[in-house]
Amino acid sequence: MQDITVIIADDHPIFRAGVREILFTNSLIHLLGEAGDGLAAYQMILAHRPQIAILDLEMPILSGLDVCQKVLKEKHQTEFIILTMHKEKTYYLEAVKAGVKGYLLKDNASDDLIKCIEAVAKGNQYLVQQLRHFQDVSHINEKDEHLEIAIRQLTATEKIILKLIGEGKTSVEISQMLFVSPNTVDNHRSNMSKKLNLEGKNSLLKFAMGLKHQL
Repeated sequence: MQDITVIIADDHPIFRAGVREILFTNSLIHLLGEAGDGLAAYQMILAHRPQIAILDLEMPILSGLDVCQKVLKEKHQTEFIILTMHKEKTYYLEAVKAGVKGYLLKDNASDDLIKCIEAVAKGNQYLVQQLRHFQDVSHINEKDEHLEIAIRQLTATEKIILKLIGEGKTSVEISQMLFVSPNTVDNHRSNMSKKLNLEGKNSLLKFAMGLKHQL
C-alpha cells in the first residue's frame, strides 16, 4: 500500500493528541498538519492537498460538514473521515450527503481509525460496526432525496405506529396498545403511506421493518 497523507482537525487539543498517537502506529500514514477549527482545516486542505482529512463534526467557525461541502463543491481530491460523539442517524445521513467516506465514533477511534483510513484510501466507505444498520436507510435516501423530509412530517402518533408496525404488530394489536379503534390505526397507515410515497399492500410493513432500529 502506498503512503497516505492526512490532516486532523478537532477543537480539543487532548483529543487531537490521541488521534496523532494512533496515526503514528502506522508508518505509511503521514500527518501533514493539525487544525483547531473548521476554517483552519479548510485552509490546510487547500495548502497541503492531503489524501484524507479527519474532521470533528462540530468545530468553531466551520463545522466538519461545512468543510466537506466546500471542498466537494470546489472539486478537490481530498476524502473525508468524520470523528464524532453523535450516534444519531440524522448526522450520519447528512455526512453521506456531504461526501464523507468514513464515519467513526470517538469512543471507537483507537480500534477503527487505521482500518477506516486504509479503506477510504482505497476508495471504499467505512462505517463503524455499531452504526452499520444506518446504511440501509442511507441507500433508501439515495433513491429518494425527499424521504427524510417525509419522515420528519410524520406526527408523533404516526411514528409510534410505524415503530409498532416494524415490530410486526397488527392493526388490532396496535389499537389495543394505543387505546384507539383499528379503523383509526388503518387511517394512520393510509396517511403514512401517502406521506412516504409508498404503494402496495406490504410496502409500509417493509419500510417500517427497515427503519425499526432508528425510530
